[in-house]
Amino acid sequence: MQLLVLRLDYRSSTTIESLQSQLRQPNSKLALQLPHIPLLAYENTAPLHLKAALEPIAQKTPAPSFHASDIGFSKDGARFYLQVHPNEALGELYSSLKLAAHEFPTGADAQWQPHIPLIGNVPAPFWGPLFSRLALEFNSLDGSGAAVECWSVIGDRTTIEWSLFLDS
Repeated sequence: MQLLVLRLDYRSSTTIESLQSQLRQPNSKLALQLPHIPLLAYENTAPLHLKAALEPIAQKTPAPSFHASDIGFSKDGARFYLQVHPNEALGELYSSLKLAAHEFPTGADAQWQPHIPLIGNVPAPFWGPLFSRLALEFNSLDGSGAAVECWSVIGDRTTIEWSLFLDS
């Protein structure tokens, strides 16, 4: 599967990585994902063909800003995330990318909810304590996107295929 993501600016990424390291379980062998906002998922798509379709969009798109102030939790995947409040620039980037790559087979086409994943596969006994810790540690976060990236995800392994840097 290819996952199209919006990588975040350095300052935001540093803040999120700090939160991720505080939430990480001592015996966890899973690598933490780089700070990002998931955009679109594609099935059996050649990353270079996807890049060719999306590069014109990325070249003329300014880096969108974002604001995250809410902590989210999903029992599906037992994961914590930061809910990103949608704004016009982020929505336009998402719509433009989706339209530009409409010929590629996508994964589940649910309503897009912008968020920043923090940690997944959290055992049930830790849900409450980790949520409490997050509530104490996290303040709202303002930042911007830095690049659109294509990741190939196979099982628990993620490979960065390419990056298209946005105009800052």
